[in-house]
Amino acid sequence: MPNPLTLTETDVLAISDAADDPAWLRDRRSEAFKAFSDLEWPTVRDEDWRFTNPARIPLDREILTSGVDVPALADGSFCHAAEAVAGLVRLVDGGVQSAEAQGGLPEGVIVTDLATAAREHPELVQQTLGSVVGNEEIFAATTHAAWTAGAFVHVPHDVEVEGTLVVTIQAVTPGTHVQHVVVSLGRHAKASVLVEQVGSTDATVLNTVEAVVGDGATLNLVTAQNWGAGIAHVTTHRGKVGRDATYQQTEITLGGDTVYARPDVWLAERGGSGELLGVYFPTGTEKIEHRSLIFHDADHTTSDYVHKGALSDQAHATWYGNIRIDIDAKQTVSDETNRNLILSPGAKADTLPFLEIETADVAACGHHSSVGQVDEVQLWYLQSRGISRDEAARMLVFAFFTEVLDRVAVSGITETVLADITAAVREAPATLMDPRRTAIGRSASVDTVEAGTAHVDTTGTGASIGSADAGAPPADFGGGA
Repeated sequence: MPNPLTLTETDVLAISDAADDPAWLRDRRSEAFKAFSDLEWPTVRDEDWRFTNPARIPLDREILTSGVDVPALADGSFCHAAEAVAGLVRLVDGGVQSAEAQGGLPEGVIVTDLATAAREHPELVQQTLGSVVGNEEIFAATTHAAWTAGAFVHVPHDVEVEGTLVVTIQAVTPGTHVQHVVVSLGRHAKASVLVEQVGSTDATVLNTVEAVVGDGATLNLVTAQNWGAGIAHVTTHRGKVGRDATYQQTEITLGGDTVYARPDVWLAERGGSGELLGVYFPTGTEKIEHRSLIFHDADHTTSDYVHKGALSDQAHATWYGNIRIDIDAKQTVSDETNRNLILSPGAKADTLPFLEIETADVAACGHHSSVGQVDEVQLWYLQSRGISRDEAARMLVFAFFTEVLDRVAVSGITETVLADITAAVREAPATLMDPRRTAIGRSASVDTVEAGTAHVDTTGTGASIGSADAGAPPADFGGGA
């Protein structure tokens, strides 16, 4: 098979034939490839990629088309921690190893691989596949055209699923892995879904998670990336929220050489609510970027976006959060917050809150961001109670994340994240901060202010708060259905 740089329409049709796609899906792949052919791979000159060099994403690795005979990894810690797993789809490399219900699912609930769903439930898949994430961006177009493994989760109208529906994505073999996950909830349905991604081989992972939340429905979605040092990952996780529906998406990023994630929410109908939560903890020389768009496309919609990260060693994290309120979306309520905790002098964080408000009739809208170190006064207080400096710093790191994790609606997630963070913190540099920091250095100083841009340098950390006027926002939503 080719790699993403040499992909041709013949290759895409060969993938379609191997999956035994119905004619309509074959046509969808061809449409996506045509869009892919008209797009160019990004460079550091592109606004969306000026903080993460695209050269960190190897595109010369062969696309894998099978994983059936590959020994699967043990399911990740999040899968094991999820209480009462109700259904499980296991994607390994370029194939599907298993898809099965773990208990008695309510009638009409579907948990299967995407290719099978396209053949057995064509109307449902046609309505949802590509309706949330379109082909306007080259990595998304790649997954639409060339996905070789996928999962489909559907909960019909007025059905509530007890337990968690799980999709595990495993990278075992070197190469390029391309997957597509679709989650669909009917009117007044309720479900919790976990998408966990693990692996430590030298691989490029390109995938998309689309979620359609019907009117009055509630979806709690957790997407967890716990990659090894050899993984480069580009992904879009986007939910489309119906009238009076509720969507909570939790983004957990705990590893990977380079991770570029787009957790988005599209509040498409009146009264919809979106909550985006996230934690990240890069170490070593890892580079992580979360670039989000919260699109208020209807009246009386609400959103809350809270991401927190801690960084050690020479790690670099970028957070870009854009709230866009359409001109016809009246009386919306929205807020976004990003906090970064620097644990080593060489770590760096960029935080860029962005508001794009096209209407004057807004109920409330705010944004907040910060980059800093462990608070010396809090450390002193804990040390005065007989706690060592290192242990006190670790306690403060756990408290820092708990504010977000206590809000996660999927059971078992909070405890698992804290356990993984515990291990990462104990391996972090012993100082957990720059001991040379002075009273002057404790306060961030604005060194440049021009054309609405503030770059804040926290002395001794190399951390910066980037421009609040970051240029053009991400491309518009546009489903291709």
